[in-house]
Amino acid sequence: MSRPISDGSYDDRATRTIKVFIALSFFGEFNFLVLGLILFPEHGTLLWRVVWTLGLCGIGMGAAVGGLTYLVTAGQRPGSPAGFALTAACGTLALSVCQTLCWSLDHNVGLNYWGSVDMPALFLAKGYASALAGGLLGGYLLNSRRGARLLELARA
Repeated sequence: MSRPISDGSYDDRATRTIKVFIALSFFGEFNFLVLGLILFPEHGTLLWRVVWTLGLCGIGMGAAVGGLTYLVTAGQRPGSPAGFALTAACGTLALSVCQTLCWSLDHNVGLNYWGSVDMPALFLAKGYASALAGGLLGGYLLNSRRGARLLELARA
């Protein structure tokens, strides 16, 4: 039987899960911001686009996804195959729901900041691909020895 990834308390594990998903979401949203500014430079003011991507989605969505993922996976042993699978699946699903909400807001409310009207297939493809990548990477970072070492390096 292998040792668990973390010998810390549940509070440490919850905090780590939330921080990982905030970092992943912020990184993904920063890339979406840059891509949106390149492809759709005239679609809305820079201030509101930054607030939406980095504030509401990068930090807010990341914290919500991290919190939900922790609540769903708290019963799993960190580092177990089931822990990885459940973390990856929950993270991917929650990020996909956020992607769908974002598309709906951008498309139906008439903002079109990110090209949901001009290029809906690109908008959806990049979002769902990023949700899958974020879920898998979150699962890896939180449930593998190598991922734990990367998190420790990032913390230092």
